Amino acid sequence: MKINGIGSKDITIELHESKKSENGSFIDMLNKFIESVNSDLKSSKEAEQQLIKGDVSNLEELMYRIEKSDISLRLLIELRNKALESYHEIMRMQV
Repeated sequence: MKINGIGSKDITIELHESKKSENGSFIDMLNKFIESVNSDLKSSKEAEQQLIKGDVSNLEELMYRIEKSDISLRLLIELRNKALESYHEIMRMQV
């Protein structure tokens, strides 16, 4: 698509058709993210158990795993909150 710009400059925009097989769907991406958060939480639980038992070889790695799971869980909760907020906003729209 060619857009005539102001003055002598023209802007050309190429539209690319997204391929579903390459990129996957949004629901697939969301499911992978949820699985990733779940595995992070399991890893964090194992790290906490190691910390409780005193079986610590690398404290920084354990703290990293715990914080990573906390941050990913908070991100997932914020995504859920934004999705619910958007849903409620759409439901309030008058047609």
